[in-house]
Amino acid sequence: MSGARRPLHVLVIVGGRSAEHPISLRSGATVVSALAGTPHRVTLVGITRDGLWLYGDIGPQLERARTQILDLDPTGLRPVTLGWDGSATRLLPIKGPPLEPAVDPIDVVFPMLHGPNGEDGTVQGLLESVRVPYVGAGTTASALAMDKLAMKTLCAGAGLPQCEFLWARDHDATEVHNEIEAAFGYPCYVKPANLGSSVGVSRVKDRNELAAALTEARLYDDRVLVERAVNAREIEIAVLGSRPVELSPVGEILPADGFYDFESKYVDASAGLRAPTEVPAPALARIREVATAAWELIGGRGMARIDFFLERGSDVVFLNEINTIPGFTQISMYPRLWGAAGLPLPELVEKLLALALQKR
Repeated sequence: MSGARRPLHVLVIVGGRSAEHPISLRSGATVVSALAGTPHRVTLVGITRDGLWLYGDIGPQLERARTQILDLDPTGLRPVTLGWDGSATRLLPIKGPPLEPAVDPIDVVFPMLHGPNGEDGTVQGLLESVRVPYVGAGTTASALAMDKLAMKTLCAGAGLPQCEFLWARDHDATEVHNEIEAAFGYPCYVKPANLGSSVGVSRVKDRNELAAALTEARLYDDRVLVERAVNAREIEIAVLGSRPVELSPVGEILPADGFYDFESKYVDASAGLRAPTEVPAPALARIREVATAAWELIGGRGMARIDFFLERGSDVVFLNEINTIPGFTQISMYPRLWGAAGLPLPELVEKLLALALQKR
């Protein structure tokens, strides 16, 4: 990005209606901190759990979110919306006086929203409708990557390697058990089709645990995915741009109890992260090949973290999922991998803003 470009007015959006709302606040704090040393002007908007967009002094809440799991507090904040006035995209109050200086045109949006109603193409579509550039994948790519069932079905059609899976539909535990036994057996994972951060995900060792796992997953989504468990290393790679895509070194998740769940990610930090990590050269080449193919398949642009399983003993590579708004917390793999590649967080954020403007 050229150093001569004028400073930007960057709108950072955090929170959201997802179960990952608290992690969005934590990620947003990291992005705002990275922008603090730049000439850009940052405006913050927080979305509550019930979908209310709010403007005001949100910064102190983001600082607390670095070390606490909390929700956005609407006290003292003003309801707002985002609109196109024929010449520019602006932040507008729902009622009351103008929002000085936030009424100034927005140059680019950095949506730091994880999970449904933020990472799934909904907000991306809104931003496109009000004609403002934004960081991250487009509407279609976001929607496809967020929906595990749609993504895995698409990748299966393209011949990309992944663990066997099935759709639980509205079947009861007995019917799903019979399908599991016919397809791949136990252990397996039961997951909501549309969610991240391992929320609602259960590792099921046998049929006795299946009913509870299905009930848990259906709290978050009517569509539930069942996937064969594989004894594997959990490998992740970060991507930037579109075609040609830039690929980071690979990193590895080292879960303390064998399952990288929400608590081990964000609450007790029991999981280890190795960034970068070593994998055999043929497996690394395959990971890079599949990551590129999957990203191009959904028409991705901007950023993503792509997760893989590397089967122990055979080094067979399985694509797991694509996260189009990866975590940006202090311990998150995405910024750590780019840091390992020699791209520190402030430069990474600048590059993401530049990519967003290039798309426009």
